[in-house]
Amino acid sequence: MSTKQLHRSSRPRRFAESETDGFAKRPRVMLAIEWLDYELNLGVAEFARKHGWIIDDVVSHTGQPDPDWTGDGIIALLRHKDSELTRFVKSATVPVVDLVNELPEIDVPRVLADNYAIGRTGAEHLLSCGLHHLAFVNLWDSHVERERMAGFRTAVEEAGRTFYQLRRDKKGKAHAQTLEFIREQISKLPRPLGAMGHSDREATYIIQACEMAGLHVPEEVAVVGSDNDPILCELGPVPVSSVDNRRRNQGYEAAALLDQLMNGDAPPKEAIRVPTGPVILRHSSEVLAVPDPDLSRALRFIAENYRKSITVQDVVDHVDVTRRRLYMLFEEHLGRPIHAEILRRRLDLARNLLVTTTNKLFAVARACGFSDAQQFTRVFTRESGIAPSRYRHAQGQRGDSRR
Repeated sequence: MSTKQLHRSSRPRRFAESETDGFAKRPRVMLAIEWLDYELNLGVAEFARKHGWIIDDVVSHTGQPDPDWTGDGIIALLRHKDSELTRFVKSATVPVVDLVNELPEIDVPRVLADNYAIGRTGAEHLLSCGLHHLAFVNLWDSHVERERMAGFRTAVEEAGRTFYQLRRDKKGKAHAQTLEFIREQISKLPRPLGAMGHSDREATYIIQACEMAGLHVPEEVAVVGSDNDPILCELGPVPVSSVDNRRRNQGYEAAALLDQLMNGDAPPKEAIRVPTGPVILRHSSEVLAVPDPDLSRALRFIAENYRKSITVQDVVDHVDVTRRRLYMLFEEHLGRPIHAEILRRRLDLARNLLVTTTNKLFAVARACGFSDAQQFTRVFTRESGIAPSRYRHAQGQRGDSRR
């Protein structure tokens, strides 16, 4: 679905000054999410702070809604049909915005991650590592998981590579049994392998299962997750590469939509999809898997030195083969020339730095192997179709620039 742009209504706000006290009534909004999600909560909090909301987030701590709660709107994440939280939200008489589509029979407006694009992004990253065999670990069979797997599978098959679905038939198994299932299934697949879990937690399961099977990550199995949760990504046995699916933007957009609904606007006819971001690269997928030893040496040299001002000739000299042979190996196995691989590495790092740091353009340029900010801007704009400063703004915005 295409992303719907939200616009501030010009009609008078419902929350005008009270006749009794002369002060503006502050909207009270329930954050009906069963757990604390830092990025989602931060996006909601940012909008709430700008617009004077009072946020009730008790559910995030207790998992239980207050049956006596009275307020003006609810931002929910509804996953379980028969849960007390779902029953509470269904009975609410105030506007509701849902953050997932697990219960489509509940007719409420939704602001969703672009799950199909998230799956595609994860697959495209693993494909760029030179992998020919890619697996999606399907543990829960949720709506989100199915959408992400569909995008993943499409990207793999469009590239002419082999897709594997590691589908667990039964839900509710103990953690040890989940790890054993992944270990058993991954051990049967050809290597080197690329694997994606629908979230960072599942990606850490894959890494743990590989450790149980005696498989090295990322050399034998490259792993990518989604959500870019810094705790899950950084604290495991191997730091996890992850698709940044812009959960903070999703929280902000959900709050913006709820604000419009509370002021009497009609709900959108379709769910709003929040554009996804890039893969934030960590060690779990820092590999270029190729069968030829000369190509492997060349790729390793590029991976270790692309931040410097290396040239194609430097790569040829390091591998000590003819330029023609190395060109042929790159085209045969990666489908791109040597200079394109150097540039891909530099631009991937640049995109990450533009999103995850506030470094000036000259500092980003030097960190990525470009001679100066002018060269970096010219190359980035040519290859990405957008200037680096505009890319940073577009990827980092919370929706407030449209208001």
